[in-house]
Amino acid sequence: MFCTSATIHSRYTEQFKLDLEKHNEQYDPVVFVQLPHKSHDRFLIVDDDVYLMGASVKDMGTSLCAITKMEMSPDVVLNLMK
Repeated sequence: MFCTSATIHSRYTEQFKLDLEKHNEQYDPVVFVQLPHKSHDRFLIVDDDVYLMGASVKDMGTSLCAITKMEMSPDVVLNLMK
């Protein structure tokens, strides 16, 4: 069986909390970390790679959207969000 772990760094909303609870009841749990301030940009971190997403995840696929691989470590991005 293939297992993976995920952590979401985001702002808290009631809908997000409900969605996360439903997910965690059915699948391996996703950890949530509350961001202290509003961050406009969306980053996807996979292992040691960081990608900047040009659109909100919910809007991807509705129009042209760029995803750019960044030349920085995940630690740099996560520390800037604190």
